[in-house]
Amino acid sequence: MSAAAASTAANASADHVSAPRLLSNLQPGDVLDAPYAHYATANVVPAEVYAALEADFPKLDMILNGRAAGSNQAVRMTVKQVLNDRRISPLWHEFFEYHTSGDYWRNVVRLFGDRFRRAFPNLEERVGRRYEDWRVVPRGFAGEADIHLDCQFVMNTPVTEVSSVKTAHVDLCDKIFSALFYFREAGDNTPGGDFEIYRWRREPRFIKHRSLSRDVEMVKIVKYEANSYACFLNSEQAVHGVSPRGITNVPRRYINFIAELPIKAFEPKQLNAWQRLWYGSDVKAAAQDERY
Repeated sequence: MSAAAASTAANASADHVSAPRLLSNLQPGDVLDAPYAHYATANVVPAEVYAALEADFPKLDMILNGRAAGSNQAVRMTVKQVLNDRRISPLWHEFFEYHTSGDYWRNVVRLFGDRFRRAFPNLEERVGRRYEDWRVVPRGFAGEADIHLDCQFVMNTPVTEVSSVKTAHVDLCDKIFSALFYFREAGDNTPGGDFEIYRWRREPRFIKHRSLSRDVEMVKIVKYEANSYACFLNSEQAVHGVSPRGITNVPRRYINFIAELPIKAFEPKQLNAWQRLWYGSDVKAAAQDERY
């Protein structure tokens, strides 16, 4: 079948496909707790559903929208941009609407709620409501919210020099839950771009939100493959990164999911002045990557 015919078939099938509701078929016991709370799987949605979504994944030019971008740089379309863009297919609109909704948040809490309580024992009291009752607003939209949810089309731009788009780090401390849904292009044989999960060798310490390489060790890899998925509870324990990607003209494609608070959930302990001096070369390497 030609590429044009395959695209036509996928678009036709999309008329009969509903957007998947990620996490809805899981139980709390499916979530792993070491080295921190996370879940990962291959083939997260049925093949026909993935094909329908993949057929309408935006091109890089649409996501850039006239902006310039360097090598291996993350560029994105947020939920606000997507829902206000008629070029995006109805299937993707449905997907983005659900994954920034109260129903989706309660599904996250069903799986991670007790884990949130262990990681952030005072957070519900600070917010004034149980996680199950938090008011949800899509990020970028107006409204009274205890949690803002974002769902984003993301591409890492073509690579001109072998590099990692994100070295070992934790996400910003106002975010308590993150996830990735990969859409690797067929025929993309570029090495790297895998999601790496780390554990601490010692008590956590940071340069902003990045760890020193000497302080952590990689314990798990989620391959950058079509239809693979990973999610995790973000805290000072949740060190993760992306393996260096080889030189390529093919972008790295995925959906990014974010749960963001209007307050900080945790405060990463920083290296002190003496430690910064003592670990000078490591500190310089960690501080060079400013792309949060």
